[in-house]
Amino acid sequence: MSASLATRRACLLAERDMLDAGGGGALHLYGGTMEPNPETAASSAPLVIVALPVPAFQLHPTAAQMTLSAQGNAALAGQVTWARFVDGEGNPVRDCTAGPPGSGAQVIVTDGKTPPSALVYTGGEVTVTVTFVY
Repeated sequence: MSASLATRRACLLAERDMLDAGGGGALHLYGGTMEPNPETAASSAPLVIVALPVPAFQLHPTAAQMTLSAQGNAALAGQVTWARFVDGEGNPVRDCTAGPPGSGAQVIVTDGKTPPSALVYTGGEVTVTVTFVY
């Protein structure tokens, strides 16, 4: 099955609209095992919460792709392994794998060190980059 470019772009924009609802969403970064679905409450507190701009993602001008680059500070120390995008009211929108550059994770987490890692420390700056392609 295949969807047209216009359909794929519309799906990405619909997801972005969900994230922007309620005044703008956030990205919660967690350690441990990712929950089975976004409807399952996280079993631990997020290591990092990154406030998302409105709009959360920039849509590519001609492709079915949107990107995000944002920064935040770690509230807790730990190894980031997964991420949850939530809307402005805290409702979950999407769960993704998270890891350092080169990990193949959907959400790339960088601690600003060389070599970069997804190990964060309380108060430390964290940069995330995400590209969703439909």
